[in-house]
Amino acid sequence: LVWSSPRAPGAFAATGMEEAKRRRYDRQLRIWGEHGQARLESCKVCLLHCGPTGVETIKNLVLGGIHSFTLVDDALVTPRDLGNNFFVHESDLGKGRAAAVAAHLHELNTSVSGAFVDESVDVVVDQNPDFFAAFTVVVASRVSMKTLAKLDEACRARDVALVALDTLGLVGTVRLSRTEHRVLEAKPEETDFDLRVNKPWPALMDFARRFAPGGVIGDALTDAQRAHIPWAVTLVNVVEGLGMRDAPPSAWTADRRAAAKAAIKAAFLSRARDAPSADDAEAAATAAALGDAVLPENATEALAAARHAWKAPGAVPPSLKETLSDPKLDALDKNAPSFWFLLAGLRAFLRGDGGDEASKLAALPSDAVMPLEGSIPDMTSTTEWYVELQRLYREKADADADAVLRHTRFFLRAAGASEEAVTREEARFFCRHAAHARAVRWRSVKDELVWADGAGAALAAKLADPDATVAWCAARYVVARAVDVYRETRGRYPGAPLSVDTNDAHMMRDDAEDGRELCDVQGDTQALRSIVETTLKEIGAEAERVNGGVVESMVVEAVRCAGGEPHTVAAVLGGVGAQEVIKLVTGQFEPEAHTLVYDAAKAVTAAVL
Repeated sequence: LVWSSPRAPGAFAATGMEEAKRRRYDRQLRIWGEHGQARLESCKVCLLHCGPTGVETIKNLVLGGIHSFTLVDDALVTPRDLGNNFFVHESDLGKGRAAAVAAHLHELNTSVSGAFVDESVDVVVDQNPDFFAAFTVVVASRVSMKTLAKLDEACRARDVALVALDTLGLVGTVRLSRTEHRVLEAKPEETDFDLRVNKPWPALMDFARRFAPGGVIGDALTDAQRAHIPWAVTLVNVVEGLGMRDAPPSAWTADRRAAAKAAIKAAFLSRARDAPSADDAEAAATAAALGDAVLPENATEALAAARHAWKAPGAVPPSLKETLSDPKLDALDKNAPSFWFLLAGLRAFLRGDGGDEASKLAALPSDAVMPLEGSIPDMTSTTEWYVELQRLYREKADADADAVLRHTRFFLRAAGASEEAVTREEARFFCRHAAHARAVRWRSVKDELVWADGAGAALAAKLADPDATVAWCAARYVVARAVDVYRETRGRYPGAPLSVDTNDAHMMRDDAEDGRELCDVQGDTQALRSIVETTLKEIGAEAERVNGGVVESMVVEAVRCAGGEPHTVAAVLGGVGAQEVIKLVTGQFEPEAHTLVYDAAKAVTAAVL
């Protein structure tokens, strides 16, 4: 260990974050919150190889405030490193690359501990797989598929996440691997509030009726009070007045939707258009001419949100239905993560059963309703009415979460686990985010290496994908795999200078000038082309039919780049890699479930495997 920090990881979660730390991490706290930052601050990352792609990844994580990093690399700093790695300097030439990079990384954030290991990555993976048990995430950069497969097995056996990245010229790949990653806080870009205005529970219905005595909205209220009726309440009363409470979305024809909007307008325009005396006749005529323009703001909000009247209340998302059909839910043991017990409790809640054995194979009812999430949007209202409405939704959400918890504890007891393994707060948190709960599983690197578990067929399908970008990136991946095979067999990248230390030593010319590096571009191109053709045959594809024969030009480009790692491309890959690490560590957002290919020349990405 070369540097350390006295802080305890995640301590602020219990004591409150220090003001200085809050200012430092202000922007990211707005994204993943203090609980997400606490998880990040307990994260220990291991980086294999300190080239620009891996270093850019770890740099972003150090700036984000991880607990510690450990760098594994036995290479020395060379002049080539100075051209693409900002974390080595001229004064570092000849020194260990891991030590040099670690020193400069530590300068970015002194609260992050740092260490380095001057050993070969291949040796560590082969001889000391238990080394990786101490880490939360392993980031592997420029690791061969053969070594990566062994590393993946070691990480899976120890429940450690793996993120593999590589940059080859203008092409980069990012691939995650883990036995299982559970997502709860998916944070989708588009969400909509679940207000149940067309399926109100008794307390909400009673509250709404206070604003519509005798079925007339705002009948006993002043104009000022009517202008502050929360629009959710207006919609509850409009739906009730049309006799559409509990009606399915299919019952809401175009005429009925129009009728609902007309009812909203009528409720708030009627008084403006009345002329109780001759003195008010002119004002009433003016109001009638203005039409919707005289509507108070809360009525305009109700019209804009009218879709809630015919939206399916608490509908179960298709992605969640798929998660709830996971066989793991019917084979729970006491060691299963609480996520699965909560999902089992949610499924029982949706079925309306007690979670007995007979109900395990039952399908979800078509009218199943999710636990209420409990939040409401801003709306024009008095503070008193809005707070009371908030309380009603919060109490209903808590009641639904308690019901899910009761089902969950049934499954905990059945599995021989403690009922207290899931707390009430955990159940409430789960129910707030349950709509987007899912489990992500990755194909093992070993299966991808030998085209097992459908990997070959999946890649062949991508090569023939009608989306030109997907097919292009799939071809890029094929060439990248061929480069890996070439490197594994010859000890260097295609196009790289020949060396007496490689299997190509016999190709050195005796008459080469002293000090001049020699390359066999033609021979390397031919050899790489042959590997690509073999790879395509293995997966059932043909080179000449792949994307109009572009594979040939990609082979030439791969030889020309000679395994180079341009910093501009590595920086992009480092940003993507760091984001994926953060997703895995914080449990927020959905991680990339497939191998991602980035083509910097075309500025496109695609998931190919």
